Amino acid sequence: MKRNIFVTLLTLLSLAGIAQVKQEVIASAGGFNKSADNTISISWTLGETIVPTFTSQDGSLILTHGFQQKLIITAIEENLEDPVKVNIFPNPASDQVNIRFESATDKEILLYLLDSQGRMVMTDKIEAASIDKTIILQDLPAGIYYLRLTKGKLVNVYKVVKL
Repeated sequence: MKRNIFVTLLTLLSLAGIAQVKQEVIASAGGFNKSADNTISISWTLGETIVPTFTSQDGSLILTHGFQQKLIITAIEENLEDPVKVNIFPNPASDQVNIRFESATDKEILLYLLDSQGRMVMTDKIEAASIDKTIILQDLPAGIYYLRLTKGKLVNVYKVVKL
């Protein structure tokens, strides 16, 4: 009987050693340094669980240990387009709204005017190298409209009030 308990206990302990969970952390920042002679290296992350901290007698070296994450590299698509800097005036408007860009547009910009229900009321485009555009609101009923400007993957939406 004692032998069966001993074998069972030994089996459970060996399985516990095999089934150790590796701790990882997702950190917002960190780094890695080596000494000039490559005898000491240290890596760190922010946001890890803190375990005891050790400080040298002169206070020049502080060591806090914990666990580190694996290096995972994920490719992401970068949006390299410049944002559109634009002024919409007058707002509120009665007959027309002016769109003025800070600098000439480098690409064609698609223009969509949506009503408060999300229905498309008007579409137009602003040619490349333009600085301003006027939208006539005279035939539209009073209300809140959304002006959507699309340049490539960039989209800006502006609220326009028609009196």
